Amino acid sequence: MMQISSTKIYTSGKIISLAAAASVIRRLRQEGKTVGLCHGGFDLLHPGHVKHFESAKKLCDVLVVSVTSDRFVEGRKGAGRPIFPDTLRAYMIANLRMVDYVVVTDVKLGVDVINALKPSMYMKGPDFIGKQTPGITSEREAIKAVGGTMAYTDDPKLSTTEVIDYIQQKIPSKRLLVVLDRDGTLITNDDFLGRTEDWKKKITLNMPVVSFLSYMQTKYKTTKIVVSNQSGVARGYFDEKKVDEVNEAVNDLLKKQGIKIDSWQYCPDVDAEFVGSHPEIAWKTSFVKKTTKRKPSPAMVTDALFSLGKKMTEFDKVVVLGNSDDDNGLAQSINAKWIDVRGASYEALLAVLGTIQTKS
Repeated sequence: MMQISSTKIYTSGKIISLAAAASVIRRLRQEGKTVGLCHGGFDLLHPGHVKHFESAKKLCDVLVVSVTSDRFVEGRKGAGRPIFPDTLRAYMIANLRMVDYVVVTDVKLGVDVINALKPSMYMKGPDFIGKQTPGITSEREAIKAVGGTMAYTDDPKLSTTEVIDYIQQKIPSKRLLVVLDRDGTLITNDDFLGRTEDWKKKITLNMPVVSFLSYMQTKYKTTKIVVSNQSGVARGYFDEKKVDEVNEAVNDLLKKQGIKIDSWQYCPDVDAEFVGSHPEIAWKTSFVKKTTKRKPSPAMVTDALFSLGKKMTEFDKVVVLGNSDDDNGLAQSINAKWIDVRGASYEALLAVLGTIQTKS
């Protein structure tokens, strides 16, 4: 999904809750109005969607559009979908003149939406006429059970998936490897996150960086790897399971912003030489090594690429986003451009990317 910095601007009086929609539809039907329902993901709103809504509205008095929530679109369409989050998909549809109400439905099946809203008509495209799959068959049964009827528009089909496939396969796009630090870069936290019981409440995404990643996802075919030194394990602040939990929590937040991370890597070990210079710390000896994969070593990047079945030579550009000398050193070790995110605004990050583009 594309990153949205604030959902507050994506509001409309047409967007209502499921419970409110059910109440409105019940009242309208009692008044003798015909209420039509269109249900789907409606990702990457295109002319086919608009024409479908336009035709559907001609068949009813009031048109309600149900937008499937993000998690169920991803479950059906796979990673990287939807392109836009449900809040923005609902907002775009709500701004179409022929649509009267929009509701985001956090359910897996159209049958559940029909049962909850009980519309007069359930609208589908012409490609569903005569179709006998379990899904559409159960929807026909559900609309009949609530006292409604099926209705089909006669518009040409235009598939969102086909549009996305065309963009991805037919339009040239450079391949970009993005290597990211976690603490102080992806998130503003830089204080051994996971050390306290309330660590989940303390996670704060670095929004300029998140917006920057969203931009790069739209302009390039990106592979994104997070590599972080986690000496908190060797210090005894938390264990490796906690690091995995923190990574998972950060990943979940990023997914809600439309950011897909391809690989998470971390090094819990510390160098024996560094340990020797800090005897005041009660190090866990099992994590003290003569050599480690800690940055600025490129080892974690190498491991990530191997796990993904990729090679450094596949990429047209390689950038490292970080906030420390170790990140800068990593960039040098893999011949990448280092982008220092400390205090950088989204506009400043874009400007740095512009210099990379100019040189390529």
